[in-house]
Amino acid sequence: MIVERTSIRGVVEAVYYSGPTFTAGRLRTPDGAAVKFAGKVSVKENAPVRLEGQWTHHPKYGRQFEAEFMGHDLEMDPDGLANFQANHPDVKGIGPVKARLIADRFGVGFDAAIRGQPETVAAIAKVPLDAILDLQRIWIANSDFNAAMAYLAAFGLTHHQVTTLVGKFGSQVVPILENDPYVLMREIAGFGFKRVDKIARMMGTPKDLPSRIRAGLHYCVLAALDDGDCWVEYEDLLDRANTLLVMDTLDSREVIERNLEVLISEGRLTCQPFERLVVADPEIHRMEMELAGVLRTAHQRSPHAVDGLEQLIEAEGGELNPEQRDAVKNSLSSSISLMAGGAGSGKTYAVSTIATIAERLELKVVLAAPTGKAAKRLQEVVGHEASTIHRLLGFNGNTYSKDALNPVEADILVVDEVSMVDVQLAWRLFQAVDRARTAVVLVGDHNQLPPVGPGNLLRDLVRSRAIPTTVLTRIIRQAGVLKENSTAILSGEVRATAEVQMGARRPWYVIDKFTDRDDVRRMLLLLFEEVLHERLGYDLIRDVQVLTPIHKEPLGTVEVNIELQRLLQKKLCGFDVPDVEPGRRPRLYAGDKVIQMKNDYELGVMNGAMGIVLDTAADGSLTIDFDGHPVEISGDSGAAGNLQLAYATSIHKVQGSEFPCAVVIAHKSHSFMHHRNLLYTAVTRAKDAVIILGDRWGIDNCASKCQVDRRNTFLAFLLQGEARP
Repeated sequence: MIVERTSIRGVVEAVYYSGPTFTAGRLRTPDGAAVKFAGKVSVKENAPVRLEGQWTHHPKYGRQFEAEFMGHDLEMDPDGLANFQANHPDVKGIGPVKARLIADRFGVGFDAAIRGQPETVAAIAKVPLDAILDLQRIWIANSDFNAAMAYLAAFGLTHHQVTTLVGKFGSQVVPILENDPYVLMREIAGFGFKRVDKIARMMGTPKDLPSRIRAGLHYCVLAALDDGDCWVEYEDLLDRANTLLVMDTLDSREVIERNLEVLISEGRLTCQPFERLVVADPEIHRMEMELAGVLRTAHQRSPHAVDGLEQLIEAEGGELNPEQRDAVKNSLSSSISLMAGGAGSGKTYAVSTIATIAERLELKVVLAAPTGKAAKRLQEVVGHEASTIHRLLGFNGNTYSKDALNPVEADILVVDEVSMVDVQLAWRLFQAVDRARTAVVLVGDHNQLPPVGPGNLLRDLVRSRAIPTTVLTRIIRQAGVLKENSTAILSGEVRATAEVQMGARRPWYVIDKFTDRDDVRRMLLLLFEEVLHERLGYDLIRDVQVLTPIHKEPLGTVEVNIELQRLLQKKLCGFDVPDVEPGRRPRLYAGDKVIQMKNDYELGVMNGAMGIVLDTAADGSLTIDFDGHPVEISGDSGAAGNLQLAYATSIHKVQGSEFPCAVVIAHKSHSFMHHRNLLYTAVTRAKDAVIILGDRWGIDNCASKCQVDRRNTFLAFLLQGEARP
C-alpha cells in the first residue's frame, strides 16, 4: 500500500543487501531517523544522497522507502556534514563533537574552506593539521566520486561501474565521457554497444560520430562471434552496421565503409579474401590460422608409435568392432587423431582400450573434457582420473600456467566432448601441447549442438578429414533402447513410448497430445506432483532435469522454473513461495536447485555447475552444495547474481552433462528453434530414461528439420586448402 510520495535526504549509514542490479541500505536523515530503502539505486556507505520515491508497506519487512531516483548531495546541510565526518571509516581524529563544531561553523561553505583554507578548519576544530589534510583528501576524492555519480546515475551505471571509471579517469571522467561515451565499451565489462549508444543518445552525441560508427562495426563483428561465427562477409557487415546505426542519411553506407577501412588499416579488424571478402576479429583469425598449422601436422607418426600394434589391440580390445579398432589404431599411431560418433556407438569403450594399452606401454595418459560434469562422467566410465580442460591448463581466472614453455605433461592426451570446444579453448589447448612428446586424441559427437563460443572445430574436422578420422556409425548391441531411440532421431524418427520396462520404469516415453502450451505446463507439473517420484522412484531434485529450447515464454526456463520452485518448495519443504513480481528474479530458498552461470574462480565454482541451496540468511548470503562441497556466498559480494534456478535449463546449457531422467519439452510454439540436432542433444542427456513432452506436430517437426549448423569459420577454408594468399 502506498503511504506517501516524497523525497528524503541524508547520509547512507549501512548497505545491507547487494544484488546484481541494485543496492539497498539504511539512510540516516538529518533529524536522526533511520530509514530503510530499496530500489534500483546504487550507493556506498557514508555517501550523502537524496532519494525520491514512495513509502510502501512490505508484508514481511514492514514500512520501506522504495527509491525511484537517487541524487548525490554535493552540498550537505550541517547534520549531513557532521555525520559524514564522524562516521566515514577513513576519517581519523574527528569524533562527533568536533565534526559538529566544523559543520556548524562552515555549513555550505565547507567545500571552499577545506579545499583552500585547511589551516582555518584545523584551528576552529582544534585538531592537528594532518587530520584535516586527511579529511581534505577524502573530501575531494569523495566529491569527485559524487560529481561523477550524480552525472552518471541517470544513465543506469552501478556503484561499481562508476567507481571503476573514476578510478581510471579521476576527475576527468565526466568530460571524457561527454567527448566519447563509447569509451565505456572498452573500459567497463558488460557494456555493449546498444546500452552505451542509448546513453550517448541521451547525452546528445551525434549519430555520425566516428567513434560511434566504429564501435557499431566492432559490435557487429562481436555479435557474430556470439552467434558462433568467426567472420562476417564484408558486404554483409556493412548492411548489419547500417541497420544498427540508423544514421538517417543517404550516404550512410559509404560513411560506414570509410570507417570500416580505418578499422582494418589500424589492425582493429582484419579483412581476408577467401571465396569472398570477409572481416573478422584479428585474434580469432590468428588463432584459427595457428590451429590449422598445428592440425596439418596430424598425419605425422605418433612419438609413441610401436611395432606390433595390431597384436596389442587384439590382446586388450578383443571386443572392438572394426570401426573402434581403426579409431584405437589411429590414436596410437598418429600425432593427432579424431574419433567421432553418436550415442551408443562405443566411443567410451574405445577410449578405455586406448588407456589400457597406453598403461601397458608405460605411457602417461591424461583425460580432459570441457566441463566439470563431462570430466566427471568420463572419469566414471573409463575408470581413469579426468579433469576439465581449464584445470588441465592451470587457468586461475586470468592466466594459464600451461603454455609452450610449460606444456601439459602427458604421452597421450584424450579430450572428450570436443563438440563443446570453441576456437579460443582449442587454440589454448594446443599451445600447451608438446607435439614432440604428446599425441592428442579428440573425441566427440558431431551430431550434438556446436559450442556456445565461436567456431565449429569438431564438424570442421569431420567434414574436411584433415586429420586421421574415424566416424563410428554402428550402434553396439549393449547400447539399449534409450541410445537406439536417441540415434533414430538423426534419421528423423521419434519412436513411440518403449514397450521394454526396467521395473516400474521405461527408458523412453513420448507424451504428445498437448497442442496448447498451457496444457503442456500443467502436464509437466503433474509429472512432478504425482508421477516422477511416486511411480518412477526418481529424486525430484537430484535425478530429474527439465530441458527446453528457450528462456522466455510460458514453456521457457524462466516461467517453468518459477512454477517448479513453487510446487517443489511446497511439496518437499512445506513452504509457500511468494509470488514473483514480473521482471524480477525469483528469490532463492533452502532446497532450491541452482546453476552457476559464469566461472567464479574465487569461489572455485565453474559455469554450468549445479548445486542445491543448503541455507539462506537475511543479509542475502547463501550456502550452496556443489557436488558435496558446501560453498559460502556472501550477500554483498554480487556472486549470488551468477546463480539461477535450475529445475529447468536450456538444452545448450547442459551439453556434456548427464541425468538419470531428462524431461524434454518439444512444442510447436518453439518451432523457430527446432532442428533434429537440438532434440538429439536433449535426449542424449538422459542416462536411464527420457520423457519427451509436447505436441505431435512439434515433436515431429523438431526431428524432421535437418538444419546443419554451418558456422562461418576460417578452418572450413584452411583445412581444405582453399585459403588464398
